[in-house]
Amino acid sequence: MGNGVPLLNEYKQEFFAKRFPQTILGGLKMKIGYDTPAYVYINQLILFFIPFIIGGMFTLLVELKVLEDYIAIYVYGAVMAVFVLITQIISSVVQDKQGIEMPLIRKKKNLLAEEDEVDFISCCDSETLKFVVPPKKYKINIVFHALIAGPLCGLSFWYLLPSTLNKLYYYNVGATVVLFIFGWITVIIGNYPLTVAAPPETATYRTTNFLELSALMRPFYIYLFIAIDLLHRFLSTDFLLVNQVLHIIFIFLPLFWTIGFLSPVDTFFLWLFEQAHVFILGGSFMASNIRLIVMLVISVGVYLGTYYFQSCLAKVVFSACFGYFLSTDLSGLGCQVIHFFQHRNKVFGSTIQLVSSIDKTSPEPKFLWRWGPLIFLYHFVILAIVGVEAGLLNYNSQWLPSDVRNILGYCIIGLCVMEKILRDIQNVYIVFGLWRNMLFPSSLQRSTPFKTRKKCLKLLGMMRRAIVNWIGPYIMLAYLSLSVTSSSTFCRNPDLATAVWYTFGIVRAFRWIWQSTVHSLLELSVVHIIQVVLSDNSTLSSLGVPILALIVGICRDRFFQVLNKLYFFFTLLITSWTDKKQRRESTIPIITVSVILFPVIFCLVLLASVISASLLPLFTLPVFFLAFPRPLRSWPEPVGASASACPDTNFYKQLAPVLSKTLWKGFASGSLGEPNPGNHYLARFQDRLVWIQILERGAGYCCVSIKGLELQETSCHTAEAARIDEIFEAAFEKDGGSPLGSLNPYPLHTLTSVDAAYLKTYSDAKNVLTGIIDNPNSVPMTMDAFLKSLVWVLLHYVNEMKRKEAKINKEKSKVSTDLLISSKAEKHELKEANFNKTSQALVEKVKPKLEPVQPLVPIVEILDSTDRTFSPLPPIGNANLKRKSSWGSLDSFTESIFSDSGDERSKKKGKPKVSDSGDSYYGPLVVSKGNSPLKKSKDIDDLFQELDLGLPAVNVTKSKEIFEANARIQQSHGYKQSYGSAIYKPQTNLAGSPDFKCPFSVHMSLPKSWREIPLDQGQVSRQLGKFPQDWFKYVLSTLDWSAFGNPSHDVVSQVTQDEILLKCYAQLIMACYSIYDAQGGFGGAHFLYKCYIGDMPWNAMLDWLSENRELQGLVAKAFRYGFKLMLDQTLLGEVTSPAELKEYLEGYDQDWYIGLERDPHWTHAVLASKPNLFSLDHINTQGTYSSRTLTLQDVAVSIGSLNGEVVRGQWANLGLELLYLTNDDEERYSIQAHPTILRNLTVQAADPPLGYPIYSSEPVFVPTL
Repeated sequence: MGNGVPLLNEYKQEFFAKRFPQTILGGLKMKIGYDTPAYVYINQLILFFIPFIIGGMFTLLVELKVLEDYIAIYVYGAVMAVFVLITQIISSVVQDKQGIEMPLIRKKKNLLAEEDEVDFISCCDSETLKFVVPPKKYKINIVFHALIAGPLCGLSFWYLLPSTLNKLYYYNVGATVVLFIFGWITVIIGNYPLTVAAPPETATYRTTNFLELSALMRPFYIYLFIAIDLLHRFLSTDFLLVNQVLHIIFIFLPLFWTIGFLSPVDTFFLWLFEQAHVFILGGSFMASNIRLIVMLVISVGVYLGTYYFQSCLAKVVFSACFGYFLSTDLSGLGCQVIHFFQHRNKVFGSTIQLVSSIDKTSPEPKFLWRWGPLIFLYHFVILAIVGVEAGLLNYNSQWLPSDVRNILGYCIIGLCVMEKILRDIQNVYIVFGLWRNMLFPSSLQRSTPFKTRKKCLKLLGMMRRAIVNWIGPYIMLAYLSLSVTSSSTFCRNPDLATAVWYTFGIVRAFRWIWQSTVHSLLELSVVHIIQVVLSDNSTLSSLGVPILALIVGICRDRFFQVLNKLYFFFTLLITSWTDKKQRRESTIPIITVSVILFPVIFCLVLLASVISASLLPLFTLPVFFLAFPRPLRSWPEPVGASASACPDTNFYKQLAPVLSKTLWKGFASGSLGEPNPGNHYLARFQDRLVWIQILERGAGYCCVSIKGLELQETSCHTAEAARIDEIFEAAFEKDGGSPLGSLNPYPLHTLTSVDAAYLKTYSDAKNVLTGIIDNPNSVPMTMDAFLKSLVWVLLHYVNEMKRKEAKINKEKSKVSTDLLISSKAEKHELKEANFNKTSQALVEKVKPKLEPVQPLVPIVEILDSTDRTFSPLPPIGNANLKRKSSWGSLDSFTESIFSDSGDERSKKKGKPKVSDSGDSYYGPLVVSKGNSPLKKSKDIDDLFQELDLGLPAVNVTKSKEIFEANARIQQSHGYKQSYGSAIYKPQTNLAGSPDFKCPFSVHMSLPKSWREIPLDQGQVSRQLGKFPQDWFKYVLSTLDWSAFGNPSHDVVSQVTQDEILLKCYAQLIMACYSIYDAQGGFGGAHFLYKCYIGDMPWNAMLDWLSENRELQGLVAKAFRYGFKLMLDQTLLGEVTSPAELKEYLEGYDQDWYIGLERDPHWTHAVLASKPNLFSLDHINTQGTYSSRTLTLQDVAVSIGSLNGEVVRGQWANLGLELLYLTNDDEERYSIQAHPTILRNLTVQAADPPLGYPIYSSEPVFVPTL
């Protein structure tokens, strides 16, 4: 792989050859790449050298004493400001004017020209000006950049005056000449971006030029050097040496800009804020820029308050209380408050309800997960204890024995050692990850012994938790309170510099004991050892505990950075030869040069550690440069702002809250180590990889980012994943090994195993169905199971729908009664109230015969409602259209289907009849005799159909829009859309009121829209022989009949004997069943797959079914049930009894989602943690059919920690390659598999657009108590 993969392809090499000179010269385009007129280069050179030419003239005037230096500074600065302003104004005016007047022929691009090729016409043509002086994106920058350029040139002129340099270097002519010449080169390179446009910078942090800040980068660093010179001139001669050194470094600024050593302006300030917040003010690295700035401002306010307190006691109490307060999860509280105000006035619809149901999978609201009354109470109590302890100890410090403070110091050392032992002994490896822990469970695969041993280790975690959260902080608080006393020299008569740094030390120390307790234990232990070992008169001891703690804290961080960077260097250098796939022709020369120049490399490592920057391995070769300093989280965009989402993203969404609980337990006990910001973890289970990054750390909480990597593994992904599996297997599977443990076989790998756990997540099983789905018996078994499943689904749907309608009508009736009572109370409207009462009674008598209008829902909501949460019925639609339809004019069910003769209805007039209640009412039944007013009358039906009485208003103008919207939804989920046929007319109509023999059968009356079947009686009769009557009656007996008050067995016995109800369902079910009869016979595996996805062959019934979306969804759902039932019977054995079949179908309803992966409800089922999911797929390339089964169960997850410097170094190289070199070749060297540093996975885990994780969470706040 090493020699066969290019570092940079040929096209990018040519691109780099054009771009790199621009970077060196500040944007001067001297290598354009095609035939270019000479005036293009001349125009650029004039603009480039004008600052030096004019500045040289003023230098001569000042040196010859013709002009005073301060006058020359102002005049030269003003001239340069005007020059930059005029240059930009001319370019903008010409561009705007030519953009309007340019003929169309000029606007057309030559298709055969290069991408960046420009058609130059003359030296002052608009295209030439646009190329030489690109217009500013923001017009305000025309003035702003001119105002920046003027002072820059004026002060640089003073900075590089020969007289200034002579005084600074004691009239050394050689130094003056060299600094003058190369200094002016630096100035004109820094000023050119202000005159024209920003050059491409190797130090690129953002993908876009935010507010055109890139043009300010080089002038900004020139201003920094000038600022030190001004301090030396006007404030103090103490800056003499610094100024001399900086003048020498000044001439190397173009080199630093070229190699990307200096940060962009916005990145520099973010990095500076972060370093000050953490190492001077005792805060934490933050998860976002806004949080960082807000917390920095508050921390500075606390510092100022502490500084201006005159009393030492006030300083201690104030800084101690605010130290704890600022270390709590204030960012999480702010986010929670903002979220509350954003959502408090919103109307919660179906989408919000769905999200609420999904939120049930989030971590349970345990202590410290969310701010609430108990959280406020807990923090208030701790805050009160902190203030009382600090105040009492500091106030009484002069009366307490001096040994008390020493005893507390030794206690801190003991707690530091104990915490380290308790933390490491819970990990799988101890002694810096080299030796396997004998106390750790020997095997992860045997869950019971593993959980038992982990419970034993849990006691150690509880002890460590007590030390970190309560014992340690209070002892350190006492130690600091006794160290900062009024008798201290720094509190009595400090000078300004000492007072400033001593106050910084106080603020940081009292906050750091809560913000990062483990680090504070180590730092105060070192401070106490220094004070015990060294005498009181030594320089270090005389600094005092706060300043010492501040210095030790910075040194601790930089020391561990040096170790990690050296590890990164040696690992990459050694594996470049030991791993044969990494070898290249340049490997041996690189190793040789690295060994010879190791002192230089070591100095580079030290410098990178001092400024907290990453080592940048160029193209991930062992050739290291210094990356520019940047925030610790490495990326500019908000955490979780984007991801390369795909269907597999849902698995990580479901996993994230469950994994958060595991992280909570691991971080609290210490089994996952100390969650320091900048740490990275990798979790592995089955074929999934989860990347975890620590963003913040505070008192009782940490903030993490959870990323999910792709499941469709590439060859590189597979190679690194295989090595990860080997590492975890070597760590967690040690059955039969030595009882004393063993060495880690991968001690120098970037991944170190730390812990394992069981998570409640999905186990993914994919199976090829060859031999099952293509079996000749599969289709008959599926169709038989489909028929029985359809009976089950329809009966349960109708039963549940009627129960809900009864409940709604009961509530409406209660509301109507209350309103009627209120109207009676109004005496002046008594007559109107009586009239309304009479009208209402008349309407209520006839209303049950009308179908209520219900909102239309997409088919997928019925298809995927595996928990029998049924959707409402579709609207009736436009009444006028309905009356014109031939479907609505057919005879009723009792007149054409179930009557023995055409006049049988007249023979039954003397018998009592059960009045049909329609589909919306099944309350007290009304039995009519003779010519009862409630007797079914065609005239009354026609009257109410004409007037639409009792129905809510329907917007008929929206019917077409609703129909088209639902059609698009249906087609997007793989179901054929049919718009009806004028040829096939329904000849069987069940839209009337059947004369049920049992009064309770009304409860199971079919919805009106389902009763119009486009088949004649003969066609239906041929299918009726297949109808499973026994199973139908059995399902009826299992329904809930408690709403009638009668004993359930009496109701069941009567309903099951109702032949009218049976025939009604038989005709509907067999009509639906006939849809799947593909032109007279069933096919094979392809037929089953097409029916499963809803792509049935066309027939007359398909048009009718497509117009009944609820019914279509239920039929498709029943077929999927039937297919799954066939599969289960083939694998587990046939169903032998109705009870067993009922158990299967109940399980499908309650615990299964059976559908397609592309359905939206597949996503909802995953996020709602449905116990089981099943889907069917066809692999076209192989011609096979496969199933996918997801099962929610305890899955073993292995977790390891990654070396943070290795990750950040590779991410720094990724930014250079993609943002500067634009080396986005998918086969480039730097993205190939590297089993030791996990190069491919690290690139994937980067934030988009540079990386491509398929899931990236927003900051997740995890408690550590």
